[in-house]
Amino acid sequence: MLVYHLPGTFETREAHLDLLWQAGATGLEERTGVIRAYFDEETELAADIRDGEWRREADQDWLAEFKANLRPVQAGRVTIVPPWLRAEVPAKQTALVIEPGMAFGTGHHATTRMAVEALSGLDLTAQTVLDVGTGSGVLAIAAALLGAPYVLGVDIDPITIPIAQENAELNGVPTGRAVFLEGTLGDDLPGDVVPDGVYDVLVANLYAELHDLLAGEYVSHLRPDGPLVLTGILTGKLPLVLEALDREGFTAVQVREDGEWALVTARASA
Repeated sequence: MLVYHLPGTFETREAHLDLLWQAGATGLEERTGVIRAYFDEETELAADIRDGEWRREADQDWLAEFKANLRPVQAGRVTIVPPWLRAEVPAKQTALVIEPGMAFGTGHHATTRMAVEALSGLDLTAQTVLDVGTGSGVLAIAAALLGAPYVLGVDIDPITIPIAQENAELNGVPTGRAVFLEGTLGDDLPGDVVPDGVYDVLVANLYAELHDLLAGEYVSHLRPDGPLVLTGILTGKLPLVLEALDREGFTAVQVREDGEWALVTARASA
């Protein structure tokens, strides 16, 4: 078995995980500060991930080991679990079942966990929710399970859309309650449920530069005094996001940090 050992963790090298998949990795695993990427054969790697080491090891069932080490993640009123751990969700918690895959969204990353916690702190009954950069759909599905009657998840990567739809079905979200489409803000959003494209709550798991770029669109798609939940922000880039929110008139700005990652919540100006 051929394994590429890359220094770091899924959190510290999140931006490089897609490069490993694109290079042909058949699986990724994190162990004590090292990312283990499994390959069928040695291949040329992108410059950003050439600081690792190729090793040939005895065959083992890496997927079985990955499943054995994956634990439920509690985020507010929601516990995020893979399908094989559904029975471990506490009785008073809402189970959010996600199949780990290339659109990684199990809740173990601080950005996902903090965003679900922020949504869990809102009363989403009778609230429409827009999830920008939906990925595996975990935030959109969490909003639906927490009571939102309609959630739209958009992502520019078409690969994520069927994954998000499958995850919604896995969680028993009724058809039409959580809708996933390829696209982003500025595109024509479906108007059958939200005719003016203005939502009660907006959540976005993107990086700081995109939050800065889309801040004006956040205003356009969020009702006055509506909650805004932004994640995916490295603490070093936090000033860029805060300046963008101030520029667009957002109020009640709050920051929560977890390691090198930050979550920002705010309200659209009334």
